[in-house]
Amino acid sequence: MRVKWACALAGLLVLWSTPSWSASLSWNANTESDLAGYRVYRCSVSNCSRTSGTATLLATLGRVTSFNIGTPSTTQYYFLTAYDYAGNESRESAVVTYTPPSSTPPRIGVSPMSFSFAATQGGSNPASQTLNVTNTGGGTLSWTLSENISWLTLSRTSGSGNASVTINVTTGSLVAGTYAGTILISATGASSVTIPVTFTVSSAPVPVIRVNPTSLSFTAVQGGINPPTQTFTVTNGGGGTLRWSIRNSRSWIAHSPLDGSGNVTVTVGVVTTGLAAGTYTGQISVAADGASTVLVPITLTITAATSSPVISVSPTSLSFTARVGGANPSSQTLRVSNVGGGTLNWSARHNCDGNWFRHAPTDGSGNATITANVVTAGLLAGTYTCHLSVATPNLSSVVSVPITLTMTP
Repeated sequence: MRVKWACALAGLLVLWSTPSWSASLSWNANTESDLAGYRVYRCSVSNCSRTSGTATLLATLGRVTSFNIGTPSTTQYYFLTAYDYAGNESRESAVVTYTPPSSTPPRIGVSPMSFSFAATQGGSNPASQTLNVTNTGGGTLSWTLSENISWLTLSRTSGSGNASVTINVTTGSLVAGTYAGTILISATGASSVTIPVTFTVSSAPVPVIRVNPTSLSFTAVQGGINPPTQTFTVTNGGGGTLRWSIRNSRSWIAHSPLDGSGNVTVTVGVVTTGLAAGTYTGQISVAADGASTVLVPITLTITAATSSPVISVSPTSLSFTARVGGANPSSQTLRVSNVGGGTLNWSARHNCDGNWFRHAPTDGSGNATITANVVTAGLLAGTYTCHLSVATPNLSSVVSVPITLTMTP
């Protein structure tokens, strides 16, 4: 019986391992009774056939169903024919392709090799970071990621070849501290890689109450008018949000505002009605959640009624701050008033060395405002202090106002 067809190759079976591997062709046997065997042809190009002239007879075989093609180092193409005892040869089978496997196994490459995140307790989550996975070896890298970290999530946990994975961490209810974990990346035929991850959660910032000035002093005459109001500032010297509540301890003290948040200027007055001559003390408390309460002492001195003038100056001190080589700080004012009787004639003089402190006017009558300035040109870093004295001509009433200038580098 003449062989009419060689059965298509069943497939190309590649077996490889380290250190040796081999490849074989296998096919289903023909059933013709006069089948003598098979011929195996090989080409180095994909246009592989006898008629194209690209095929080379590799082997003539008997009635077998497989053939070991060895270990070719380049891609090769194969087809099969059957022949009978009379030498007749069938048509060609389908062409199969052999691609040599890489002799180098895959190798996991990661970048970066570790991750570090930071956040504030109760705050927002830190920015995501990216893990880059690459195959630094041969073959195909099919990888998986695994982790058991409750505060970490991965955008993907498996893949093939090169890829990027987004890593996110969640602050949630974590308390302040340092948390550590690992990400394990594994792949068939490659050594696993462990990637350390640390997450540092800092304590939530707490507010700190700062007041300036730290105390207030008032002077009045028994039965006279109330002295001028004074102010102090409340600022947050720490972190977070300062939500404050301000209260006073005496009925003769009045202040505003009472409650609020952030930085504020507090206005304080005293009511002398019905008070006898003497010295009265009280305090204003500034409290805030998470911060230590600050007390501002208040002193009121009431002198016996007199026909002589009594000087009152508000505020009771001046403080300036400037930078060496920078601009002069803003001017400040002092309010001069008569809390006694009669007519107040006054003069204002200072004992500041040099010419860094200036004021105007230097003399006046009755209630008035003195404007104070500092000139920083030529001054070095440091703290400069002196006094401005406001006095009556006979020095029966004298008020000394401390002046401070702080020069920073």
